[in-house]
Amino acid sequence: MTTDALVLAGGGVAGIAWETGILMGIADVDPSLADEIIAESTTLIGTSAGSNVAAQLASGRALADLFAAQVSDEHSELKVELDLEKFGAMMSDGAASDESPEATRRRIGAIARGAETPSVRARRAVIEARLAGADWPERTLLITAIDTETGELRVFDRTSGVDLVDAVAASSAVPGIWPTVEIAGRHYMDGGMRSLANADLAAGAARVLILVPSLEQSPFGQSVPDAELEALTSKRVMTVFADADSIAAMGTNPLDPASRRPSAIAGRDRGRQVAPEVAAFWRLEG
Repeated sequence: MTTDALVLAGGGVAGIAWETGILMGIADVDPSLADEIIAESTTLIGTSAGSNVAAQLASGRALADLFAAQVSDEHSELKVELDLEKFGAMMSDGAASDESPEATRRRIGAIARGAETPSVRARRAVIEARLAGADWPERTLLITAIDTETGELRVFDRTSGVDLVDAVAASSAVPGIWPTVEIAGRHYMDGGMRSLANADLAAGAARVLILVPSLEQSPFGQSVPDAELEALTSKRVMTVFADADSIAAMGTNPLDPASRRPSAIAGRDRGRQVAPEVAAFWRLEG
């Protein structure tokens, strides 16, 4: 049975750096707390950027090393341009007001399959470098993606028969930016097309901590919808959102590798700020 869940939301390379920074900031204030969160979370749930961080944490790599990689000038990331306003317009063009969410995602999936993007090989190499040989862990690691043809959510885990690199690449395949990922004849795109966090997958957990590299209310609506939180059976749920300084540090293109260092530092500052509140939440008895 799931006891505790750590949910890591999407947010580009800036989001990967920020979420790593949050945990590093918590460790600065209370090293044992960061260790407890990482070790005691029997379920890790990752969407898009969060799938990378979840896989890295599950691999057992030291948090300090993960943070050092985010602030380093050396990286294997690809640089692409992302205009958030145009991206939002593309998402809107893929939607119709009378459609179901799945139908909307099918439309966006068609856009994703037809888009000009970097090669599948080049993109996979980026994910391989991030995961550094990590494989599926024994504890539960859930990686979200969307089937581009059906619009349905697919949740990969160690029983899916899918390479972890492919699962994370699928979860991170931002439509129109990165290539869709083919797995067993199906094409998948970013799990964030259903939800930034997919936190409802933590239903059944007694304690749920959610890290979201976005404001609570983003330009696209609620970052974690109320209905998603209401689906959780636990009364012990805490969501840590980015603050204004974090958003400024991430910049206008969260996919730009140059956003990594400032986002990691801002996340670390945010982690130090929220550490006492997280400690009270995580260590609450009963």
